[in-house]
Amino acid sequence: MPKRPDPIGKRPDKMVRETATPPSEPLGTEAHGSGTVKWWRPEKGYVAVETNETTPWDVWFHYSDVELPGRRELAAGDRVFVHYVRCDQDSFKYVAKSVSRIVD
Repeated sequence: MPKRPDPIGKRPDKMVRETATPPSEPLGTEAHGSGTVKWWRPEKGYVAVETNETTPWDVWFHYSDVELPGRRELAAGDRVFVHYVRCDQDSFKYVAKSVSRIVD
């Protein structure tokens, strides 16, 4: 039996977003919620956060939006509170206005 071709180089979350309908909120709508840092690119300062409120879309932000004293670093898996706005920026549908780490 021939193998079914798998999409090469595509993460499961990206495949879900490709088939998802766009978010229903109008552009410019602001909201907030908690989420988990999905990835952090320290060389560029880019971060993506997964939230229940925006799934399947991630919230994008730059490290300069992080409200932390000293070095503004986060790691994958960190829990954060994020204030975000609905927009269309590259493949992202939400962009953070401010982010703060949730301290347990």
